[in-house]
Amino acid sequence: MQLFWRKGYEATSLQDLLQATGLSKSSLYDSFGNKQSLFEAAFTRYFDMRAVLMREELGRAASPLAFIRNCLNSVLEDVAPGYGPRGCMLVNVANEFSTNDPSVEKLIFLATRRFREVFVEAFEQAKISGEVSQSKDPASLALFMHCAMSGLRTQVKSGIARKEILTVIEIIMANF
Repeated sequence: MQLFWRKGYEATSLQDLLQATGLSKSSLYDSFGNKQSLFEAAFTRYFDMRAVLMREELGRAASPLAFIRNCLNSVLEDVAPGYGPRGCMLVNVANEFSTNDPSVEKLIFLATRRFREVFVEAFEQAKISGEVSQSKDPASLALFMHCAMSGLRTQVKSGIARKEILTVIEIIMANF
């Protein structure tokens, strides 16, 4: 998973996969079929694990909006040691594949839905606790949040200054 996350699908060679997994070529093919199947399994594992972690973080957060702020701030911490910012695997995959592969497009849709569901829960809780106006739609706020996170992660990967990212995070938070 880490290899695809860091390098992307196209830039990850069979040799890279063999070295990272410690498997022989025949074992890799016996276990996963092909590079595409291994990639899809890794991407599915990523978004399954990430959604669980997000729900746990929401449950531990001091408040729903504290969770939202923590998510936004997390874009600054997503760095692969020795490689720089790796970004969000979902954003990376969406940018690399776009709509070129129906099976990956389906996984992108599922991952996006799963992450937005967590944000919807957070904004529903924020409405109940009075942190967000009753007039705000949690699903719309979740969409906004997902788009904001994607944009922030892309900007971090492009090297925008930390101070500028923090300024944008404050502007985003002001919209809730």
